[in-house]
Amino acid sequence: MGYNSLKRGRKSLHPLLVYEGASRMLLNACLRPGNTSSSTDVLPFAQQTLALLGSHQVRYARFDKGFGGEDFYAFWEAQKIGYVGKLKWTPRLQQQVKSCEQWTRFVDEEWIIEGISLLYRATTWEKTRRVAVIRKMPRWDGDQSQLELDLLWQYEALVTTEAWEAIDVWRFYNQRCCMENYIKEGKNGFAIHRIPTQSFAANEIDLLLKLLAYNLFERFKHHCCDPIRQSYTIQRMRREFFRSAGTLLYVMLVR
Repeated sequence: MGYNSLKRGRKSLHPLLVYEGASRMLLNACLRPGNTSSSTDVLPFAQQTLALLGSHQVRYARFDKGFGGEDFYAFWEAQKIGYVGKLKWTPRLQQQVKSCEQWTRFVDEEWIIEGISLLYRATTWEKTRRVAVIRKMPRWDGDQSQLELDLLWQYEALVTTEAWEAIDVWRFYNQRCCMENYIKEGKNGFAIHRIPTQSFAANEIDLLLKLLAYNLFERFKHHCCDPIRQSYTIQRMRREFFRSAGTLLYVMLVR
């Protein structure tokens, strides 16, 4: 099925998934061999996803650094869809950031968080784009002054079409972490990580059926469950509603 770098010889597949952030619904999915990169066939997949949405407008897209590149950015810009994407922290970007002196401090509590915005053009880009950079370090000495050495900062860079403050770009991107929970639900609740057959086509159909079940479950919770249960995973739903626990009591009769 594809190369598995962690467990050599074991079959592997590489799904491509896209979710709608507010509703948790899966919008589109496809299966690829395990030896493909994250960006393989991503543009046709994005075009297909927008076609499936029809008249439903997409306002923003979020994606990690595996989906970067001139063609990918230009696609969203041509569609007039705003985006925030993670950038690889390259030596060239690092050197340009080092020349920036006017950092804005946004948080100064348990973490010190500072940010800047700059115009940057990677070697493979056809034009300059706006990049927000956030650096942070833990505050370890309470209310005392702290020596802020360069080697203590942790850096994150995000390319974006939006003219927001760097902290707002960063926080908007971090909402993408919810998608990891959706994928985890697919794995733990619907076994989308299982490879049931030797047939690639059959495995893709199996994946899509499981993801259809995931979507139906999300719609069921939204339309049929009270708010406190709308956050339940399928495992908790099964445990509380479909698996009725019984208690066996031993009664000793004394005459």
